Amino acid sequence: MRRFSWMCATAAVVALLASACSSEEAEKQYYLSLGDDLAVGVQPDESGTPAETDNGYTDLVASTLADEPPGVEHVKLGCAGEDTATFVEGGAEGCDYEEGSQLAAAEAFLKENRGRVRLVTVNIGGNNLFACALDEDGKLTTAIDRECVAKNLEQVAKDAPVIAQRLREAAGEDVEIIGVTSYNPLLAMYLAEEVTAVVATEDDDERTYQDTANYTNGMLAAINGTLTDAYNAEGFTVANVATRFEVENFTPVGDLAEGAEDAEGEEAAEGDEQAEDAEEDEKGGLPLNVQNVCQYTWMCDTERGPHIHLNEAGAKEVAAVVEEVLRN
Repeated sequence: MRRFSWMCATAAVVALLASACSSEEAEKQYYLSLGDDLAVGVQPDESGTPAETDNGYTDLVASTLADEPPGVEHVKLGCAGEDTATFVEGGAEGCDYEEGSQLAAAEAFLKENRGRVRLVTVNIGGNNLFACALDEDGKLTTAIDRECVAKNLEQVAKDAPVIAQRLREAAGEDVEIIGVTSYNPLLAMYLAEEVTAVVATEDDDERTYQDTANYTNGMLAAINGTLTDAYNAEGFTVANVATRFEVENFTPVGDLAEGAEDAEGEEAAEGDEQAEDAEEDEKGGLPLNVQNVCQYTWMCDTERGPHIHLNEAGAKEVAAVVEEVLRN
């Protein structure tokens, strides 16, 4: 009788442990991040070469989610250089997926882990914009290729609903998917030495640096708008980074260096310097959206930049936008 009781007790313990392991495995959750350079935290290294880091906005979001019991594991499927076309079809240099594309890899993961995905974020479309501001050597230029613009807007319009529909179908109706919009680092063209100088363009249309920066804002708005419409149609929530960076706000706020001096409590200079300051204020100073680009990206950095990617301050801002969406 005692032997039987001992055997029953042992069996009960084994069953309890198995149940606990099974429960723990069932509770395991994932955060799946998708996208381009932003999703993998690309920043220039000390030599100015872009490299993936663990300091991207997705890493910060993952850190927040990791504090939620029972913890959330971060799965990063993003890849630097992706645009909407390669996201769907594959083919971006260095972005190799067994399934053929990032979208297909995401679908496979989501289907395999149904019921265990806490969050999906996706940011894509920025490289569709930046591609039109590159010269033959792949370096940023102030001349925007109008044919490239038309082609990429058409491409985004084609890809956006495909991306949204396939992600939603693979994830299921209950999974929270956040679409993250793009900012516009090309606003840094306002910092050209002669910002009102005429810029050469593909169509021989005379345009200033300011005109060109404004034009890229229009393209960005079109890309973000197309993606947002597709995301909304599939029940995504949208983290509006463009709004957070105030890309449309050209209100003059003064030079960054002047702001730094004010923060340090330095007094304004007397005499002629005061007159110069007043004249500069009259001109308007640096637009707020340009200042934000300088503050949150590497575009205005003279040692490692200019680079379109977020710096750590920018990554924190984007993560904050995503986390605000999560809380609401």
